[in-house]
Amino acid sequence: MLKDHRRLATRVEHALALPPGPERDTAMHEARKAAKRARYAGEAARPALGKPAKRFAKRVKALQSLLGDHQDSVVAREALRTLGIQSHAAGETAFTWGAPVRPGGGRGRGEGARTARGLGPRGRPRTEGGSEAPVSGVRWMVTPS
Repeated sequence: MLKDHRRLATRVEHALALPPGPERDTAMHEARKAAKRARYAGEAARPALGKPAKRFAKRVKALQSLLGDHQDSVVAREALRTLGIQSHAAGETAFTWGAPVRPGGGRGRGEGARTARGLGPRGRPRTEGGSEAPVSGVRWMVTPS
């Protein structure tokens, strides 16, 4: 389990160190695969290690889900780009296909990208009333002991 955690941490750090673009997207996908492996290791260790393994697997599952959402956006961006190119070639307006993607293939990181995920300006989840949820006591991942 520790080996899988180290592999995951290394891949996440590597991905976050890269500038936005295709290489980073690929590194994030590799980190997602490492998260999946670490999660399975945590779930397999649960009978022997109990609650710490359960907490570890739960946190890694949340990270895996977040990285999966990112990968879904990579695939969706490419599909929208392709549809936009096809629309333009057919003489149709391609604006609506390209609206979620900035020129040059970059992702919008402004208010639209956050609100689409239900996040506030600081990246925190929004409550039903629209304000940002508190983050006290929230830890996405901890080093297993």
